[in-house]
Amino acid sequence: MFQVSALLLTFIGVVLIYVTTKHQRLLSTPYPKVVAIMGACLLLFALLSWMQLLTTAAAIFVWIFTFITLMICVPFSTLIHFGRGK
Repeated sequence: MFQVSALLLTFIGVVLIYVTTKHQRLLSTPYPKVVAIMGACLLLFALLSWMQLLTTAAAIFVWIFTFITLMICVPFSTLIHFGRGK
């Protein structure tokens, strides 16, 4: 259960950080920077969830790995989605 919650918290945190950037393609206007702070808080909660499952070093590694992977995949997923209509 902690694995699913950690993955969901990481995904939602990454999406919240992504929609605050000016280069995002999900929304017509970016959200305010307060939403990015909420996303960062969710990422910290995800780290706590990973720490419930794994040792400290492994939890930090998995947290950073999923964060970086999702930060790459979320912008690419918007390119694939918007590229089909053209």
